[in-house]
Amino acid sequence: MEDGQTLELYDLHYSDLMALSSSDHRLPTTSENTSYLESVMNTVMKNLGPSGSGLLAVTGVPNASALRQTLLPMARKLALLNNEDRKRVLKVMRLITQK
Repeated sequence: MEDGQTLELYDLHYSDLMALSSSDHRLPTTSENTSYLESVMNTVMKNLGPSGSGLLAVTGVPNASALRQTLLPMARKLALLNNEDRKRVLKVMRLITQK
């Protein structure tokens, strides 16, 4: 990255993220909706790809404030665990697989 370069942040609405990640799309299947979701997916892939900024903000998350208040203290506690305990917790929560 060059000095002074401005990176673009892509805003992805939560409902679009859920529609992209779900096989049971909430939106009716029409060519317009399919085209829209394909456009969103292509934009996400471009922004997270090798030539993209890598910056993505998910907006419109239900109960985001309450989730943040609950999860941030837990994230700190997780980060302060020793490696073995952290791996065990993540494995139990199915956030990592043991190799």
